[in-house]
Amino acid sequence: MAELIFVRHGQTHGNVAGRWEGWSDDALTPLGRAQAEAVAQRLANEDEDEFDEVAALYTSPLRRALQTARIIGAELGLQPVSEDGFREINFGELSGITLEEMEAHHPALFARWKNRMDMEFQWPGGERRADFFHRVACSCDRILARHPEDSVVIVAHGGTVRACLAHLLPDQMSQWWGYALDNCGLTRVSIKGNGARLIVLNDGAHSPAQ
Repeated sequence: MAELIFVRHGQTHGNVAGRWEGWSDDALTPLGRAQAEAVAQRLANEDEDEFDEVAALYTSPLRRALQTARIIGAELGLQPVSEDGFREINFGELSGITLEEMEAHHPALFARWKNRMDMEFQWPGGERRADFFHRVACSCDRILARHPEDSVVIVAHGGTVRACLAHLLPDQMSQWWGYALDNCGLTRVSIKGNGARLIVLNDGAHSPAQ
């Protein structure tokens, strides 16, 4: 049995401003670094029998995820391995936009975006939703093929983790957007054979006070 432990990156300046960062390379805030240190210590806590020994650590190559992964890797004694498929969705020309700005300035696009099951939705100059889901699923399957019986940590983004959950738990595909994912929250999925089970979603018991 394999276990995938997903960690959303720590807080960024874009998160504070409510901006969708996509492929932008924002850095962690001081709180974001504290969040990463807290989740790293929890994953490495040898006094608790909560996690199996982590065999590998993968990360999106975007700076906010890579910074988080390096902090985790320092605690676990693992070198983060960059996996390009775990990047956030590419918002293209609207990278950095807020929800309110999108609704006000791009109402037709906003109306279509709200249909979460519209896999043909595409960001102007960016990615089609179906293509994003496909590349994330391919990366997820690639990791499982390498680690069929290991516990693996994956540091990524809110959209990426949701896409992984949609892929691993297809019977819950219709609710993929509803998964709440806080900065440095832990989400754990066990995989045995062709079946997957959600162990915990967005566990933030370790998170520092904001």
